[in-house]
Amino acid sequence: MKNCTSCQYAEWAKTASGKLHPSGNGQCKYKYKVPALPQSMYWLGRCDPIPNGGRINRHKELKDHCAYFGRHDG
Repeated sequence: MKNCTSCQYAEWAKTASGKLHPSGNGQCKYKYKVPALPQSMYWLGRCDPIPNGGRINRHKELKDHCAYFGRHDG
């Protein structure tokens, strides 16, 4: 999918009354796991890389389809 509107990992901003915020902003809550490296290798900086970003918007289309899209049931 090129948007996150019905994705199970989307967490949308809400108003004080609990409705979807008109801004359309949200956050992708997919739990990304960094694969283990062989003991002969290491990540630069000596620590696992940390993913950056995750900001989503109901009003904007993504550049490409999301490989982790999972349809929300309900």
